[in-house]
Amino acid sequence: MAELYVNQAREYSNARPSYPPQLFQFIASKTPSHNLVWDVATGSGQAPKSLATLYNNVVATDASEKQLEFATLLHNVRYQHTPSTMSAQPRFLIMSMAELEQMVSSQGTIDLVTIAQALHWFDLSTFYKQVNWVLKKPHGIIATWCYNSPRVNDAVDALHDKENYETVDFPFGPVEGVDHTGPFEFVAETVMDFDDFLTYIRSRSSYQTSKNNGVELLKEDVIENFKLARGEDGQKTVKFQVYLRIGRVMDA
Repeated sequence: MAELYVNQAREYSNARPSYPPQLFQFIASKTPSHNLVWDVATGSGQAPKSLATLYNNVVATDASEKQLEFATLLHNVRYQHTPSTMSAQPRFLIMSMAELEQMVSSQGTIDLVTIAQALHWFDLSTFYKQVNWVLKKPHGIIATWCYNSPRVNDAVDALHDKENYETVDFPFGPVEGVDHTGPFEFVAETVMDFDDFLTYIRSRSSYQTSKNNGVELLKEDVIENFKLARGEDGQKTVKFQVYLRIGRVMDA
């Protein structure tokens, strides 16, 4: 199972989009203090690059050492490898409170916890207890977001499933200025040629898991269907719809 993330880390770093600056500006506007962020399951560090421009310090953790090797080194970002289980989900968060304090921060010291495209890896009950423990009270904020597959055109989009965080368990209160916790929608744009598009698909966990089990999802006929749906060759501007859930820490 560890081999899955050795292979995926390279593809992930090359293919994943940058998040829109409006996303981080919105999140930062809801945190009264901008001292310390914990970016959970940071992967190859897409989010910290933007968080580091808005907050004084970022602790970015991941259970995959290989993913962290691809992260950009920044003066105010500390990357931390954290424990993982070697069962069905290699990046499953299993830190004890003592490990959390040692590797991340002490109780009630963090302004913001962020989780980008990774909430599905966690035991939410355990994770949310840790979030409530590390966040400042009463103004600590948790922000988690996901994005769908790249929107190219109607034909290509129809070959993908759309997902968002509308139904995810999220037991936090609305932040100042809004009356709900989301999902709030943002749009990320990037330029891809057809090879970039295939690299993105290969970076997905479902693809890597299937390949690890001897199943190739991108067979020639599937690639041909994508190619025909995409139309002419060359680079295209593609969009990723980003769905944000954001809430304030529980008081107790």
